[in-house]
Amino acid sequence: MANQKKNPYPHNNFSILMDYVEELVLLSANERGLIPISEEDDGYQDLVVDHSEVKNLTVPDNAVSATIMVEADDSSTSKGRVIRYKKNGTDPTDSSGFGLGDNDIYEPAGKANLDNLRFIGIEDGKSHSLRIQYYKTAQA
Repeated sequence: MANQKKNPYPHNNFSILMDYVEELVLLSANERGLIPISEEDDGYQDLVVDHSEVKNLTVPDNAVSATIMVEADDSSTSKGRVIRYKKNGTDPTDSSGFGLGDNDIYEPAGKANLDNLRFIGIEDGKSHSLRIQYYKTAQA
């Protein structure tokens, strides 16, 4: 039997590996390689968050990251921190989770993180808006 070289890509996924390597190069060059998903493909969402119930995102299937901007209720007493979030799939409360305030921008990455994000308002009787743009990868 002849000495055969072992295939380093046993699942014939060389192109997928090269796409991944290209994404890493883009990231290291501060080029995200991300494309906004159109509104027609549900790539943008306005989400109202208040104190009464925990909210989660409606994430498109091809989304890999998002830009989330917080707009606080005009009558909020402290606009520095108006909502809380957790990205581990458990519900935040008005006293547990990471806080975001008016005009804060949060950019989570990864489909699982987007699916697991949960938000709640801190102050009773106030409604805040999240403006969310989803992104897909530039790789096919």
